[in-house]
Amino acid sequence: MKELNDIVSAYDNAILQGRKVALATVVRVDGSSYRRPGARMLVTDDSKITGAISGGCLEGDAMEKALFAMATGENKLISYDSTGEDDIQFGLHLGCNGVVYILFEPIKKDDPQNPVELLRLISSAGEGAVLVTLFSQKKNSTRNPAALVERLHA
Repeated sequence: MKELNDIVSAYDNAILQGRKVALATVVRVDGSSYRRPGARMLVTDDSKITGAISGGCLEGDAMEKALFAMATGENKLISYDSTGEDDIQFGLHLGCNGVVYILFEPIKKDDPQNPVELLRLISSAGEGAVLVTLFSQKKNSTRNPAALVERLHA
């Protein structure tokens, strides 16, 4: 929960400073990976990072992808594949034998349903919740990622 709170706090600070932000979320993993689906990283337009999507090996490239998402205003799904014999794809030593899919979303502060506001809702609720991120792996898909919050009742 600390990472969610850190992301929400960094988002609030960035918005107060008039910064653009993007959220990178691990949405799928095939094989092994340092982080699992749901891991998040907030990136500001001055290249500050809060949170983590890997053991440190993807963050640099992911920051560049997040900055691009901010510049274009479009969501982007990127996969990082380390299943080959040579684990140096993207110039990174991933140390895992898996494929990690990361969704990059530029955050629109005027949207009360933006993913960071949903994280705020979850972290402030004080009870269990699930945040589902919908996305499409098809190229040229017209589906826009959306988020839903579903509270879990024990």
